[in-house]
Amino acid sequence: MKPLSDKSLAFGEKLASATLGIDALYRREIGSDDSMDGLVVINMGNTKAAAYENYDEARAALAELVGQTFALPEEDRRLYYLQACMSLDSFCVWRQGKLPDLLSQVGMFLHVNPAPASEAELDGWCREAHALLTSMGYGGDLKQQAEEWQSRNQVPAENVQQYMDDLMKVAREKCGNILELPVDYYHCEVERGGAFSARSDFDHRRVVVNIEPIYTKQALKHLVCHEAYPGHFVQFTLRKVLYERGIAAADGLLSVVNHSSSSTFEGIADMGMDFLGWLADDDDRVFGLLSTIKSASGTTVSHQKHVLGWSDDQIRQWLQKYSLIGGEGAIKSRLRFISDPASSALIWSYWRGDQGVESVWKRVAKEDRARYFDYIYGRLHTVQSMQLFR
Repeated sequence: MKPLSDKSLAFGEKLASATLGIDALYRREIGSDDSMDGLVVINMGNTKAAAYENYDEARAALAELVGQTFALPEEDRRLYYLQACMSLDSFCVWRQGKLPDLLSQVGMFLHVNPAPASEAELDGWCREAHALLTSMGYGGDLKQQAEEWQSRNQVPAENVQQYMDDLMKVAREKCGNILELPVDYYHCEVERGGAFSARSDFDHRRVVVNIEPIYTKQALKHLVCHEAYPGHFVQFTLRKVLYERGIAAADGLLSVVNHSSSSTFEGIADMGMDFLGWLADDDDRVFGLLSTIKSASGTTVSHQKHVLGWSDDQIRQWLQKYSLIGGEGAIKSRLRFISDPASSALIWSYWRGDQGVESVWKRVAKEDRARYFDYIYGRLHTVQSMQLFR
């Protein structure tokens, strides 16, 4: 793997310091030191946070960094670091009360298309899923088909933890064929009632699954790939390993939410089954379509709540049509997620990130995949900087 230039490595240190400074300012403002409440949710490094008294001071520092991005040698680093600075500046503007519009937050934080998924798009995927399920012998309308398919493939809640642990062994072996594996191992733990389906707890080397929703075998395979191999666990580990080797920059030691890197971070994890060549059969393809509907509809319901002013009851009624997997627990989890102002924009990172990563993956020749993996795991990206792979 080709190391970043000295200029880009030095810039990464400055940006990491600025990011941690804004995170500290935000934490003081909201009165929380819980890692999950911050702008920076994981910090694997030792970079000292910049000391900012207020957001104007932080924005002035970011403006100086913006000017330095244009002199960086690598084309993708010039674009990525410019967008990263713009993202952080927009976060500061939001905290100052000057960026109240949700769609502006999506565009400026994440640098993705802020349009929510339309019913025409969702209905198109529904027709695809209905056709596939019909070809597999399922009868009735899509709702009936999805319920029967879920019932046939369901993993009981009491078996989820063991099933995930078993799948992680398989995924780890497959991941070792394409990427350097972490020395440590991940394991699964379960809980009920979170604002998530699963989350990667890197500090404790575990994936935590909310067993309130219903899961199928295919959903759990997806979660293993997303949260562990070759997803977040591998992403975090390689960032740290490559930094210690002098190849990658210090800003990669931070996991930052509502950031220009958020969409590709989630998109890479979402493409895990494709990367491993683990799409085995029609059941995996069914899950892929139903999962796309779920992910895309998350942007629609966030828009409904925070832009259109719909009530939770209105949103829950609308979701009954498009929430085809996961049961009532999945709807409850989704409503909890979008109700948090800190994640109402972030939900776009899943669907738009998946689109951004997949669009590049589709054009990567098999003989270029190793180089592609170096490119996407060895440095942080926005959706736009990822497109520069060639």
